[in-house]
Amino acid sequence: MLYQAGTAAYAVARRGARMDRADLNELPEPDDTSHTPRLNFVPPPEIPASERASLQARGIALGIDALIWLAAFLPLAILYGGISSSNGLFRIRISGPPFLMATVLWLAYMTWMEAKHGASIGKRARGLHVVMEDGEPVNPEAALTRNLMRFLDAFPYVVPYLVGAYAISNSPKMQRFGDRVAETMVVVSSPAPDPLHAGLPPLGSNPPRPTTRPTRRRLVVVAVTLLVVVGGGAAAAFFLMRGAS
Repeated sequence: MLYQAGTAAYAVARRGARMDRADLNELPEPDDTSHTPRLNFVPPPEIPASERASLQARGIALGIDALIWLAAFLPLAILYGGISSSNGLFRIRISGPPFLMATVLWLAYMTWMEAKHGASIGKRARGLHVVMEDGEPVNPEAALTRNLMRFLDAFPYVVPYLVGAYAISNSPKMQRFGDRVAETMVVVSSPAPDPLHAGLPPLGSNPPRPTTRPTRRRLVVVAVTLLVVVGGGAAAAFFLMRGAS
């Protein structure tokens, strides 16, 4: 039987007797040079969280997008009501149907831009974009929900978005009511992450867990909002036709 040098069994076999404490002292010291040196782990840099967009930045972005609504409203108003001239001034007859059609087109534009690119033209001009609460890109359902809820956030319409501004200023995530229902946030666009650390969670954070979004609640809100919009448009058209007759 073969014994490995440097072990207790080897010492017993060499002396041919039972090993005592003196035999233990004769064992050679282990060779530390055969061990692999310990590697020092350097953690990746922490990825900062996205900054919430301020109320002022969102207001400026909304003003830029309002110009797009105006660009859609003026041709519709001219086609529907025509242009009149008085004392050298041009006057455009403003009525309900062009206003409603321009608003529907504007909401469709906002929803498509946010679902496709994450931001409207106004938000992109201010370096903002819309994301879900967990940081994921906004989906079409959430984009539609948050834009349909503008009918609530824009109240009172004489001073637009007074309710939405109040909701944002009292929200820790800077969310208006439409963002809370759709579970979205407006954040400041961050530069592209380092490819070496792309996809790594922040140091010390728990891995993201799949979330189940309240789809049923969103569908109810969307359905109610559509009923209000369609009902309001039908009522406005009815009164306009009755007044014209």
